[in-house]
Amino acid sequence: MKKRFLSLILIATMAFSMTACGNKTDSQPANEVKDESENDSYCYNISALLSEDNTYNQVLLQGFTDCLTDYLGQQHFKISTAVVSEENSSEMLAARAISKSPDMIFTAGKSTLLSAKSGTDIIPIVATGIIDFKGTLRIASLNGKSWDKTTGTNVTGVSSKPSIVDQVSLMIEATEDLQTVGILFSAEDTDAIYQNEIFEAYLNQAGIPWKEYLIPSPVDTTVTEDQNSTALSASKYVAFSAKQGMDNMVVSLGETDEDPGLNSTSSTRVALISEFWEGGKVLPATETEAEEDGEASETAEASETSSKDAKSGKASDEEEAAPTLEELISEVCSECSAIYIPYGSSLSGEMDVIGDITTAAGVTVVAGDTEVGQHSLVTLFQDPYTLGYAAGKKAVKVFNGDEISSIKIGTGDGDDAVKLYNGKIAEKFEIEFPKSFKEINEFLETYEYGSTTTRYTASGEE
Repeated sequence: MKKRFLSLILIATMAFSMTACGNKTDSQPANEVKDESENDSYCYNISALLSEDNTYNQVLLQGFTDCLTDYLGQQHFKISTAVVSEENSSEMLAARAISKSPDMIFTAGKSTLLSAKSGTDIIPIVATGIIDFKGTLRIASLNGKSWDKTTGTNVTGVSSKPSIVDQVSLMIEATEDLQTVGILFSAEDTDAIYQNEIFEAYLNQAGIPWKEYLIPSPVDTTVTEDQNSTALSASKYVAFSAKQGMDNMVVSLGETDEDPGLNSTSSTRVALISEFWEGGKVLPATETEAEEDGEASETAEASETSSKDAKSGKASDEEEAAPTLEELISEVCSECSAIYIPYGSSLSGEMDVIGDITTAAGVTVVAGDTEVGQHSLVTLFQDPYTLGYAAGKKAVKVFNGDEISSIKIGTGDGDDAVKLYNGKIAEKFEIEFPKSFKEINEFLETYEYGSTTTRYTASGEE
């Protein structure tokens, strides 16, 4: 009887010690649903930090949450969400979260990742909404070896970088006469430069000439908290790493897209030109245009001298006015058959102007995301829910006891990407796209986030 009484006391003590969420046992949740006979009262506290309260970040978080629900059960974790705002900076949110000693921090966007990482090197951080993990975390290239996709720190996650090789294929497919390609960039927008350089490497493989055009950034991307603003401040580190990284290999077109690790450069970066570039695109001329060109050349020669004299007559201290955005884009259109604008570009806010000019000129624009895609001929869509769900799988590995510093950074599956076209622009171009393409506005109006994601079930099937 005495032994039975002591046993009851011991059981009651153990039950009391495991009632509160966060007072979990040393055992970690497995990928499979726990057996009913195992202790089932653990609960993980997770702080979710979003760089902006937008649909993209909310869907990332929903995918992450649903993954944990599927693998752990919703009673085994609790997520507290905070969003960057004018009143609450990413540094403030990260410090507040870290002070509560959560079991994990989930971040969406660059600002929250950097703030969380600077605040702790102990609490596991699972990050999403990042284009270039290697550049963001300043992971150095060592001995010419390719990056193994691990951070060696308390950070892992899933990259939002779309498949660049698929974007190149999309440009080739959507452009009837692809002679030359224009690459737009703003010097401060380093993640855009990072994607541009990968795109250029694939164009080099295909022997397609390209030329970069420096477009002044409409905003100061070094201080923007927006999820789409992924620029780093200019630094010697970033400048040094440009095209000197350890993973500067690009696989052949048609194979799986690999990250060549071409880190973005500093704001001193100048526009580059392909070795295949021999001048702008060549347009077929009509007989009337040919006659006019002959007459125009004589007039041009006669007026060349007077034009030079007029220019030399300007005051020496007078500077020419900087070209407008319209003038810059018109120049690009006069030389290029197609234009590439990468995911999250700081030029997104200028796309109404850029789109009008490129459409009028009949120039194909390939967009890296659907925001830019509203003013472009074609783009690829990747469901952020899938990326968030993949990030959730990284979190499950951490809770299982895997060392986070050795968990590789993931990427989206290019096979899940949907090819979209802009119906209004296609009509002006007199282009009919095959059924493998979806009209962007119709698609976005009806698409349900997460509807194409294969989720984990209790039976172990996905």
